[in-house]
Amino acid sequence: MNNQKLFLGIAIFLTVFLLWDKWQITHVTDADGNVVRKSQITLDTSSKNNDVPMINTETAEIDLPTPTITESHGFTTVTTDMLTVEISHKGGTIQNAYLNAFPVEKGGEEKFQLLSNKTGSLFQAHSGLASRDDLLPTHLSSFNSASSNYQLSGDALIVPMTWQGKNGVKVTKNFHFKKGSYSVGIDYQIDNNSDQAIPAKSYVRLSRSAIDQSNMMMPTFTGGIIYDKTSHTVQKNEFDDWNEFNQQQSAGGWISMVQQYFIAAWIPSQDEEQVFSASTSNNLHKLTNANQQVSIGAGSSATLSANQLYLGPKEYGKIEEVATGLNYTLDYGWLDILADPLSWAIHKINDFIGSWGWSIILITILIKLAFYPLSEKSYRSMAGMRKLSPRLAKLKETYGDDKQKMGQKTMELYKKEKINPASGCLPIMVQIPVFIAFYWMLLDTVELRQTAFWWLTDLSTEDPYYILPIIMGASMFVQQKLNPPPPDPMQAKIMMSLPFVFTIFFLWFPSGLVLYWVFNNILSIAQQWSINKRING
Repeated sequence: MNNQKLFLGIAIFLTVFLLWDKWQITHVTDADGNVVRKSQITLDTSSKNNDVPMINTETAEIDLPTPTITESHGFTTVTTDMLTVEISHKGGTIQNAYLNAFPVEKGGEEKFQLLSNKTGSLFQAHSGLASRDDLLPTHLSSFNSASSNYQLSGDALIVPMTWQGKNGVKVTKNFHFKKGSYSVGIDYQIDNNSDQAIPAKSYVRLSRSAIDQSNMMMPTFTGGIIYDKTSHTVQKNEFDDWNEFNQQQSAGGWISMVQQYFIAAWIPSQDEEQVFSASTSNNLHKLTNANQQVSIGAGSSATLSANQLYLGPKEYGKIEEVATGLNYTLDYGWLDILADPLSWAIHKINDFIGSWGWSIILITILIKLAFYPLSEKSYRSMAGMRKLSPRLAKLKETYGDDKQKMGQKTMELYKKEKINPASGCLPIMVQIPVFIAFYWMLLDTVELRQTAFWWLTDLSTEDPYYILPIIMGASMFVQQKLNPPPPDPMQAKIMMSLPFVFTIFFLWFPSGLVLYWVFNNILSIAQQWSINKRING
């Protein structure tokens, strides 16, 4: 096999890969999770005039129509060290949420907004109680708040919102905040002062307008995930494939909407039976979780723990501490079996040296060392081919018109010099999946966001001065000069153009990725130059 043809094929493959906007998302489901029992909640997303969920008195099922927020209502602002949230008095919906540790621009005052009530980019966290005859507040009911502003000053903060129903039923919806946490806990204190028992189920929902945050250079997953803790299976769909979600039951699990770096996730009690489902209407994509039904006796009180809402970054090693399986929101593409250990390694390195830029360089060196024997074999083959280039050119000059004779003499020369042109193919092919896995891993590493290194102001965005892409292009050119020239003139022209083409591509690549590629090229050049010197003298 001609090594130059192999390199050309690899270059074309990488070019197509770098321009690839999306990839197929694997949908993993459990057939048992699709069974819905009558004692559990079923969703009705058909067109209805009424948007209030109710329990059917005969079947104990809940009709949970589509929630929307179309009017402006009062809200209460809560500020902690990690979050700033606005809780609408309509339903106690968290309508806006800002991450205080993540500015939109480095050094700027404006904080990254995860949840939003803006038209066209709606992203809401609904929660409510379902009962019969409007006995309990839903996500549409009006709540009252004692204050319009709350500030976390200690280790914990409880923000109560109250609702007064008919027949003396009173509900206090409590929002729990903790210092250093991106999670918001929600529970309901229900005082049933009526003369009848009340059936009740708490439910939560994420509603979002369809967006596409992926782009040509940043193919990250944006969509929804349903995790079934019982079977440890995942349903994962982009907004275009929302109808492929299946309703499922699970003792534990969670629902989440995911984008690059950040997620919003409702996490129910992991010891109770849940029903997870998905639906679309009014241009909104929804994931819903319904908890078990309880009965609140006449004249008694009860506390229902609804769910925990996580609003924050996808931090490797920390996200899975929030809930089992939440690490599945880290999207490493179809090579996660390689990307996950790479992520573990680079985080361990950074924990030790405290620099993400140097961590990328060090893990590049470690990867290069791991593949050193394979690379050595490949580069020796290329060095041998380079040494034979004058003799191959002479054979072409002599037997150029007789392809059969030319092939025969070429193989005799290879055999005499103990050179196998195909010996360098496998080592190179083996390294391609590692590169792709490293690429995807860095794309979803939130710690790189707005992290500076040398002149690079942000490792997750392009080099502001385009220095690294130019160095990368130059290093590719040097690598080509160390290889034997392609015998075919057309191949030679294409190979000579690749450094320029890749430089253009890399102008808009995250600088952390370009840093990896640059140092990988530099190490390859050093190794190949050393081998060439030893073989060719």
